[in-house]
Amino acid sequence: MSADSKSFKKYQNVSVSGALLVFCAAAFIFAVIPSIGKIQELVSEMRKLSEETSSLQKKLNTLSALDEATLRTNLANVLSAVPAERSFPTVFETVESVAAQTGTSVVSMAISGGASLATPTAVSASDKKLGTRTIPFSVTINGTLDAVQQFIALVPGVRRLLRVRVFSIAFPKEDKPLTVMIEMDAFYEPLPTNIGSTKTVLPTLTEEDVRVINRLTLFPLASQESGALPPPLIGKTKDNPFSP
Repeated sequence: MSADSKSFKKYQNVSVSGALLVFCAAAFIFAVIPSIGKIQELVSEMRKLSEETSSLQKKLNTLSALDEATLRTNLANVLSAVPAERSFPTVFETVESVAAQTGTSVVSMAISGGASLATPTAVSASDKKLGTRTIPFSVTINGTLDAVQQFIALVPGVRRLLRVRVFSIAFPKEDKPLTVMIEMDAFYEPLPTNIGSTKTVLPTLTEEDVRVINRLTLFPLASQESGALPPPLIGKTKDNPFSP
């Protein structure tokens, strides 16, 4: 065998080996490395799903330990005091009922302070401090001094929570019923439309919350619409109720 043939065969073996190395390197770059990244992505996704499953299981255990009947009763009592909507009819009906109980007569009632029957009112700084929204309104009543005093004393203690802000009394010269104009606030607070993400901590009633609810149940109902529960599905239904 000539020297040229041996040299050619040697270089041919080197070329084949080099080509194999290049092929392996290319396979590693274009196949193995992307696979490693995909595996890492899948492991990260599985870890996230595992955390969400664990969080949902904790929430399920908490909800399973609650009594649905008690929760619905508590919700009805709270909504009868602070409705989820402005509920103007219950405001008027409550004032009329208190007036009838105290022997006064309602001369006029009017929504004041920019509140509208059609659109929600803006949340003021005082409302934010209270943690709820208010409906300012005014009512003019007639009655004896004792009846008026009873009205002012009773109206903040009914289930549909109302607040007396200011009142003015016109004392007639003759022995006639007093005319009193009272500026008041009614409260309402919309229910939440979502329940947050899986990471959101599920709130539970504190002892103070239970005491407040128990106190509300002692307040007399003055409106026939009070105490009604909202529909089971509140807000827009989502495929994933825990999505933001």
